[in-house]
Amino acid sequence: MKFQPILPMGALVAGFALLFVLTTFLIINNKANRADKIGTLVRLTLIYALAFSVGARPCIVESQYEFATKNLDVLFVIDNTISMWAQDYNGSHTRMSGVTADVNYIIDELAGSNFGLVTFDDSAHVLAPFTQDMEYIRNLMDTFSMPDSYYAKGSDLSIPYQDIEALLLSSQKKENRKTIVFYISDGEITNGKQLKDYSGLAQYIDAGAVMGYGSVSGGKMKDSYSFVYDYTTHGDAISRINEGNLKTIAEQLGLEYENMNSGSESLKGRIQIIKETSKTVIESGQGAEITRDLYYYFAIPLVLMILIELFMIARRGRL
Repeated sequence: MKFQPILPMGALVAGFALLFVLTTFLIINNKANRADKIGTLVRLTLIYALAFSVGARPCIVESQYEFATKNLDVLFVIDNTISMWAQDYNGSHTRMSGVTADVNYIIDELAGSNFGLVTFDDSAHVLAPFTQDMEYIRNLMDTFSMPDSYYAKGSDLSIPYQDIEALLLSSQKKENRKTIVFYISDGEITNGKQLKDYSGLAQYIDAGAVMGYGSVSGGKMKDSYSFVYDYTTHGDAISRINEGNLKTIAEQLGLEYENMNSGSESLKGRIQIIKETSKTVIESGQGAEITRDLYYYFAIPLVLMILIELFMIARRGRL
């Protein structure tokens, strides 16, 4: 056991010692009879001891422990090109706002899984190999920002292929794991290149979805204080979803395509199936210390003792 006091332990001891001495002095000099003095001193001493125990915050330290996980490796592949910031998601919101909400929903529903994150714009980036740190993935999502249109070289859905393959192969090396992939994009290819065949990756994937964002009518992309300019049309650039490309990727990966532009209702059933077919695994950990607080064992009787003392004061007509 160790203590993690809310104040330095020396200050905590000195404060409660001073409080006890002052209380004892006042009770002794009180005009009440001896029995009442003893009863009051015993009750207040017990209250102070319990309060001191709460403030000292005792903890049990464990270096061996068990934790529950799911047998899932969940990989998010997220298009972070300029077009994903077009303002045509569920009205006039950016597509990326929808992506962030849906990724957080998936993380919440599949908590306990290992999560990986690959993004791509002009190049692919493995932002997180598979990890159980859900907050880390959420924080990464919060750092996403629109690429500078001046340096953008166009969209290419084939860019993340090698990084996806590497992470899928690493997942395959684990025993009793299921690999889930969510490929997230608006489907645009604007650099003139052909879409790479993703069929070779299907053998490593157990479930997931290709998730499309954007509308057929399209949306503008706000760049700083103005919209991205299209030098071909000499007007504001318009990005439109290309569901053909997304459906092709879905078919090649052996997944279903979901149009997410009106919300995540279509995703909920798919997530439920994944949850029902996954297993909870109890694993053992050793080395990293885990502290378990014990202060609440003292907090409950402390509250009861305070209530008793208030009742005693009221009964004597002092309240």
